[in-house]
Amino acid sequence: MKKIVGITLVLTLLVAGSLTAAVDTTRADELYEIDAFTQAEGLLEEQLAGVTNDADRAEILWRLARLQVSLGDELDEDDKDGRFAFYEKGEQYALQSIEANTSWEGYLWKCSNIGRWGQTKGPLNALGKAKGMLEDLTTIVNTLGVLDSSETWYVLSSLYDELPGGFISFGNKEWAVSYMRIAMDTIPSHLYNPGHYLKLAEELYARDWSASKRSKEMRSMEKDWKKGSTNLEKYRYYEGKDGGKSKPFYSSVTLDKMSDRQEAVMVLSYALAKANILGPVKASDADVVEEIQELINDWT
Repeated sequence: MKKIVGITLVLTLLVAGSLTAAVDTTRADELYEIDAFTQAEGLLEEQLAGVTNDADRAEILWRLARLQVSLGDELDEDDKDGRFAFYEKGEQYALQSIEANTSWEGYLWKCSNIGRWGQTKGPLNALGKAKGMLEDLTTIVNTLGVLDSSETWYVLSSLYDELPGGFISFGNKEWAVSYMRIAMDTIPSHLYNPGHYLKLAEELYARDWSASKRSKEMRSMEKDWKKGSTNLEKYRYYEGKDGGKSKPFYSSVTLDKMSDRQEAVMVLSYALAKANILGPVKASDADVVEEIQELINDWT
């Protein structure tokens, strides 16, 4: 009798454990990494249909939101209606994820889909969504204290870079560069992310500070970096955190010893060299690498 009771207890524990075990999204993540977006979506949809708790539901939903960005990006730029459909679907997935179980990933992919929607619609047409995006990104960086999400910093940089400044909105080209620098410094080691290199280079080339101006401005930024009262405020000045004496991983000289445009070319050259070392890059990166090569040719 004791043996039967023991077996029953073990079986009960195993069943209970299976009901509460975290959903396994490993395969879906692997498919995402190799650009198999449709397959990843199908797998996640199957898992979503069978999920039994809010935590697992949130994990699946933010991944589905992430996929909509990539699926929309695959469409031709002229297919705006198709892109809108993906990005709006992605925003809804992210909202459902946040409602199920708050996570920084839910906020990030909500903002990413809205940002892509805005880029497709045009910055001036997307101003109404900008404040909400900033609130969500502030939640990630300040409230949740997530500082190592390269994608979050990338979206923040894009927001400040692409929005107008002054009385129209809160755009700020200088803060955009600082946010893009921390985005670069937090790229996961196993990822290439050529779009990050391209974005930083474009922002630097457009700003066009001389080496002497950079040196002066970065010394000033260092003071603001030390005074920052929140993460969002502090990292506006990440570029000058040590007065321009830091040496980027793609450079042999410190930031205060080169101009914006010199660094822009250096960034793209490094990105192109890395692509050549990696060999054939995935399809979503290939177009970016081609754009990088065209810019290098144009700028040099």
